[in-house]
Amino acid sequence: LKEQFISKAEVLQRKGRAGRVRDGFGFTLLTQNRFQLRLQAMPTPEILRCSLMELMLSVLSSGLQPSCFSEALDPPPKSRVDQAVTTLRATGAVEEGVRPADAVRWSREEEETWFVITPVGQCLARLPCDVRLGKMVLYAALFGGVEAVWTVAATLTHRSPLASPFSESKRAQARAVHCAELLPKAGPPSDHLALHTAYVKWDEARKNRVAESFCKKSWLNNQVLQTIRDIRNDFLESLKGDGFVETFSSSEVSKQDLSSVHTITALLFAGLYPNVARIDVPKSPTEKFPLLSAGSEQLKMHPGSLCHGKIEGLHRTNNRWICYHTKMKTSQVFLRDSSFLAPNALLLFGGEANTLSIHPWEKSVSIGTGSEKHWHTVTVAPRIAALLRQLRHSFDNLLRRKA
Repeated sequence: LKEQFISKAEVLQRKGRAGRVRDGFGFTLLTQNRFQLRLQAMPTPEILRCSLMELMLSVLSSGLQPSCFSEALDPPPKSRVDQAVTTLRATGAVEEGVRPADAVRWSREEEETWFVITPVGQCLARLPCDVRLGKMVLYAALFGGVEAVWTVAATLTHRSPLASPFSESKRAQARAVHCAELLPKAGPPSDHLALHTAYVKWDEARKNRVAESFCKKSWLNNQVLQTIRDIRNDFLESLKGDGFVETFSSSEVSKQDLSSVHTITALLFAGLYPNVARIDVPKSPTEKFPLLSAGSEQLKMHPGSLCHGKIEGLHRTNNRWICYHTKMKTSQVFLRDSSFLAPNALLLFGGEANTLSIHPWEKSVSIGTGSEKHWHTVTVAPRIAALLRQLRHSFDNLLRRKA
């Protein structure tokens, strides 16, 4: 997300919404000079400013190819089209296929690759959420129904139930309550686990018919939590209809393992990838807080995140990676919501299985095909890395059979 001024057309449109039966008045927080000279006349078309992933999945589902975007009234840059295809391939929703003999050509240039939607992609297209959140929901069902992941996916689909009052003093009070009651007592902080804890406590209060008083005391939004509950139920119905919900006996896997922090954060990462950042040692030994980066881009925790100010010393632990849903740019580049995870998650769920490269001499593994492979690296013995790659391929085959 990047904060920017709206267009002249949007400013004038506000006046129209204010006056239904006669001319309305619109008051905007900008100068007359900026309005006349610096604002663009019309808003940027949605196809040029929003993610193309959902649209790309629909296009491929209908049998068309990415090159058809070149025929749009406002064709998006090829780099954004390629980025959407790359992300869909990383989620396992799209793969390379064989071009049919009677295929329509949408551009004069010869298509290098023909893309087809996978069975998993068809299942993701039916889920009422973003593709990456859908993958998260799907994996949670395959791993025995990890409810915390469903809660987080439903929350990210809608909005956070954590109240943020306008008053600075009340906002500080609400944050103190959220940090004390919702953050994990042991281990690294996590905005996503805090959302699940809030939902679990609210659901218990709802069953005891004290939801309103609980929300008021805990600075939560009761209506938002009810909507999150409805979205969770929609997820479950879709997954059961597709036969994805697995159940395991206690002899196969314990309930404690299914609800462990490592399992939850790994499944969250599986859906949010490639939204990943790394924790590095601070430049100076006197600095307490580690450096956050994604390649050459330096990142900061947003003040609205519950993790803000609580990552001291994390570079000395095994939780050296971060997955996030939203990144925004104001004075700096901030992460709005984050979970910290061990490198195991990156090795098991990062990117496509065939992009996992083993470097025997360096005793490391890199993931990806672009610039990310230079920093998506983990130190692993070559033999273990080979076993991990085989495990990744076996899991992909299981997904295909299940779909």
